[in-house]
Amino acid sequence: MPSAPCIALVDCNSFYVSCERVFNPNLAGKPVVVLSNNDGCIVARSPEAKALGIPMGSPYHKHKATLQNAGAIALSSNYELYGDMSHRVYDVLFASVPEVEIYSIDECFLDLTGFAHLGTDGLMEFCANLREKVLRWTGIPTGIGIASTKVLSKVANQVAKKSVGGVAELLTDELRDRLLANLAIEDIWGINRRLGVRLRSHGIATAANLRDAPEALIKQIMGIVGVRIMYELRGLSCLPLEAIAPSQKHMICSRSFGQPITTMAQMHESISHHAARAAAKLRHRKLRTSVLGVFLTTNRFQPNDPQYSNSVTISLPTATNSSQVLIRYAKFCMTSIFRDGFSYKKCGVSLNDLSSVDAVQLDFLAPAVDRHDEKLMEVMDSLNKRYGSGTIRFASEGMKQDWKMRSDMRSPRYTTRWDELLVVKAN
Repeated sequence: MPSAPCIALVDCNSFYVSCERVFNPNLAGKPVVVLSNNDGCIVARSPEAKALGIPMGSPYHKHKATLQNAGAIALSSNYELYGDMSHRVYDVLFASVPEVEIYSIDECFLDLTGFAHLGTDGLMEFCANLREKVLRWTGIPTGIGIASTKVLSKVANQVAKKSVGGVAELLTDELRDRLLANLAIEDIWGINRRLGVRLRSHGIATAANLRDAPEALIKQIMGIVGVRIMYELRGLSCLPLEAIAPSQKHMICSRSFGQPITTMAQMHESISHHAARAAAKLRHRKLRTSVLGVFLTTNRFQPNDPQYSNSVTISLPTATNSSQVLIRYAKFCMTSIFRDGFSYKKCGVSLNDLSSVDAVQLDFLAPAVDRHDEKLMEVMDSLNKRYGSGTIRFASEGMKQDWKMRSDMRSPRYTTRWDELLVVKAN
């Protein structure tokens, strides 16, 4: 019988590529890469692209010839599609397991402690059925690793992705010992390359070495976080599931421009767009902000061009999530830091001191909350949710938005835009 607690990690395989393949089966079996904003770097690779030796995060232009010679397909990021597909995967998991912690857009932890009575074989079967259910209902392939802690479930998931069935467990001491002895220290969740170098200098080269190391040494090198990882490798849970995500205190909305911006009018359009996006996110998460920051910068990768960057932060009279209010203050801030004579690459807004809409403390002299504005925001959000993001927007965001990031190879947003729905024709 597995020891309690019992945790599983569900990780979507090559998630961005898998989302693309759901709606374009012709991509199956072919090398596929997904590119970052403005089609700059490679942020997702299919197994076939990985086999070509294409590294993650590398600039696309460096590997464009290799990919083209191999018949690979490069696609612009389609975050709207990926976000919606992520929600669909998690809806299946939430309906199947009582406690789920969403870790990222393509990873989540499941608390399977309540299923421990099934035994190891029963847990494996349950997760195999769950994996099949996600694949059947969403088209997204996953790997599931089962263990007694979060860190070990991450390790088990690495095994699951290489197994035929897509499910693996590390619930027995013998299996766990054998795997940790052959797992490089840099492959452990929470340990980066630089930290790996420090640990190796002390003779800690594998996960088993870290598990068996003196606590005082690990605390000296990595602090309390390292001690927790060490105990997790020993099978002692130190990182419980967070079924309720911790309250957010900070948010940034920013994008690089598709082409350099040189005028104040263009910059006002862009910063208005970011402020409106940020406000919509606040309303969706039932938050308000009390502090607004605005920043801009030129392209540091063009050292021959004049360089300039600046930022400004202001406290708002009243915590708000109004697009109108944030746009007005964002444009005011941008006017104060914009300088002529530069080609700007990027700008954005940062929101700080976030609080719940139900817990906003008003100042005695603060202006009254504008209920008409709240109603307007509610109507805008409803229309944009029903007909697609950007259906209704403020004129200050611009109409053509020539500065928007490049996405020349983006697939249709099949699940969120009426005008981009998949069309099926029958002969």
